[in-house]
Amino acid sequence: MKSIFILVIFLNFGNLSYSQVVDSPCSYEATIQRHLKLNQDAESELNQTELELQKIIKELKKSSGKSSITTFVIPVVMHVFHYGEDGKMDMDQALSGLEILNNDFNGLNDGWKTIDEEFDSIKGALDITFCLARIDPEGNPTSGLIYYEDEDALYNQGDLFQYAWDNYKYLNIYFPKYSQGMPSNFTAYAYFPSTFNTNANLDGVFYSSIRWGYGNHSELEEGDDWASVCSHEAGHWLNLYHTFTGGCIGSGDFVDDTPPTQGSGIELEGCYNNDLSCNVTTNGENFMDYNHRCKKMFSLGQIERMTAALNLPSRINLWSPENLIETGCIDKNTANEEISLKNDFLVYPNPASNHVNFRIGDYPAKLNIFNIQGQLIKSYFLESNENQIDANGFNGGVYFFSIITEGNIKKGKFIINK
Repeated sequence: MKSIFILVIFLNFGNLSYSQVVDSPCSYEATIQRHLKLNQDAESELNQTELELQKIIKELKKSSGKSSITTFVIPVVMHVFHYGEDGKMDMDQALSGLEILNNDFNGLNDGWKTIDEEFDSIKGALDITFCLARIDPEGNPTSGLIYYEDEDALYNQGDLFQYAWDNYKYLNIYFPKYSQGMPSNFTAYAYFPSTFNTNANLDGVFYSSIRWGYGNHSELEEGDDWASVCSHEAGHWLNLYHTFTGGCIGSGDFVDDTPPTQGSGIELEGCYNNDLSCNVTTNGENFMDYNHRCKKMFSLGQIERMTAALNLPSRINLWSPENLIETGCIDKNTANEEISLKNDFLVYPNPASNHVNFRIGDYPAKLNIFNIQGQLIKSYFLESNENQIDANGFNGGVYFFSIITEGNIKKGKFIINK
């Protein structure tokens, strides 16, 4: 398994009619230098995250079909930087980009029905909704679209992370007008899952507001697949690599069903650039390739990997029922029984540190806790509606549990932050 560092994706935009390799400040070397300034152990953490991700994939395969959670909802906050009207995209454009993102992930995009026969059988959809938050971190109503008049931030200069909302509760998307200088050659970049970054509120996606969706401020015409760069970036945020990572050798993108390919740079037209570059047909319609106007699909293997990433400590709380209520993405008075806090079953806080509470409706009950390898590590006898277990003896990470009562088993997961 090769060592892969936190990846920041660069996307070229301009009057080009051919593939071009861009010498980018978002290059591998520049990315290492930037992240090592934040965390001297960043490369080691990413390698450890990959090991943890592979364990989660194995666990999810073993429990396939047993989990009651099949839908993910991710609260989103959009930070828009402008100077006067310059850079100030409106709500219609913001929602346009969000609609593209949701359609792409759920297989509702126009290209879903026109995928090459060879890859049509391995296309996959992730049942996920990116939801514009309706409650801010202080518990106040919000539109989820937050404006900052900041001329430096308009050009992605200065510390845009200072405006971050809690990374454990929201996917933060930052919208300078230009993601890298002016005029910008770079559309967007994103961060892989990282507990260090999430703890420090240094996570999220940076995206040029003139290339998000369609509308008053966008340079893109409606229907241009370039707008699906948002899905490419969300793929990185969920731990996907480029399909051409590693070229024709090595572990590549760690996904078995995406064929190896050489990356020759950004292509503005066509689906078959670099086809057969590794002597196999290339999945050029994949969102994680660099064919900018041919973005149609994720593979089943990529869906599996993103599902596992949603169970990493830096991502798992985002879609928890408690967080969805706190951020306004579901209403506690009308949410269905499975995800509403009015239910008689609740695990909190999640993530936890010193203790975990289990609220149950039926008792007595037996609580079994398993590590990420599926090994039973603790058992408890629950004798009341509210139960608290000491978490000080647990290492940091993801844990699975089952609660067994007469004729009923409830399963779930929680994370411990240390």
